[in-house]
Amino acid sequence: MVEGVLNAEIAAGKGLEDSLSYCLGCRACETACPSGVQYHLVLEAGRQVLDRARPGHRRLTFLPRTLLRLTRYPKRLSRLARLGRRAAAWPIPASLKELTPMLYYEPESVTMSRHAAAEDAAAFFDGCVQEALFGDANEAARELLRAAGYDVVSPSGQSCCGALAWHAGRTEEAKRLARTNIAAFEAAGDAAVVNTAGGCGAFLSEYGEILADDPRWAERAERFSQRVQDWTRALESAPRRLTFQGQGERVVLQNSCHLLNVEGGGDAPARLARQAVGDTFVPVPGQDRCCGSAGIYNIQHPDWAVRLLDRKMTEVAAVEPDRVLVVNPGCQMQMTWGVHREGSDAIVEHLARYLYRAFRRAQAQAQSSDQVD
Repeated sequence: MVEGVLNAEIAAGKGLEDSLSYCLGCRACETACPSGVQYHLVLEAGRQVLDRARPGHRRLTFLPRTLLRLTRYPKRLSRLARLGRRAAAWPIPASLKELTPMLYYEPESVTMSRHAAAEDAAAFFDGCVQEALFGDANEAARELLRAAGYDVVSPSGQSCCGALAWHAGRTEEAKRLARTNIAAFEAAGDAAVVNTAGGCGAFLSEYGEILADDPRWAERAERFSQRVQDWTRALESAPRRLTFQGQGERVVLQNSCHLLNVEGGGDAPARLARQAVGDTFVPVPGQDRCCGSAGIYNIQHPDWAVRLLDRKMTEVAAVEPDRVLVVNPGCQMQMTWGVHREGSDAIVEHLARYLYRAFRRAQAQAQSSDQVD
């Protein structure tokens, strides 16, 4: 259908729009396709054509359009999230009120400690939604990386990665954001570019592809993409090995499909979660399958997103976890919604926050043992 539209053989109509808009964009098909078809290129080309062909009133609705705008301003997004936590008492439409549990999140303080001299460097990508809503996960990851021997810097001037704009068909906006980030991180030298959001990491790793036709930026974009890696990979290959102490809990993982299918780093979160001594990591059959968040998919297609989520929660509930660990902000909001719908007491949190507490417990235990000796 996309080829037919690009060749002017068929019109860019509702049939194509429905087919593309209901795709999650999780990229699992690419890992399964025996012919190696890069479906995301087909998907994005079709979405760009649709964005140009649709009349204004049929483009993104108010809420998705507002969210895309807010990603450029993480501080405004953070203020909105704080207001959203009080939304349960507001007279808002029932269709939106059901989504408010996604914002029931209380950040945790992270203590900065003194560590031995750094042996390597890491340039930290903050992200927009991740930093605005789950900034404590970023802080926790930064502290763990410092403890593991990295000199962690967050380059100034960085912006939203551009993934949400790109997936909405706003190609030029996404490219502009990509150029902004490339320039910002070039100032950090050749240090690895690490981040805590699987969706962001996947898009950052494809800047070279996105700007391949731009003669001024193609080479710079490719160099940048080669530096990108998930923070879990960086922690596993760190100069110093950390230890983690659990507290007798059962934990499960909702993996990031983009980290798994695009970056190829989906095994690292599970390996790290297993290292918390005293806790039991329980694999879930669908832990690597998309939860239904998929950027703004759960806002655009809540009925389909709920079907995916309910299937996911059936699998999670079967193992009765105390915690559901995530490695992407969209997954965190979606799984929080799922736990709320399920009526479960399980806590949903980012892997970085979980490991940070486990690391501090291990530190305290080691200090206590030293004092006894």
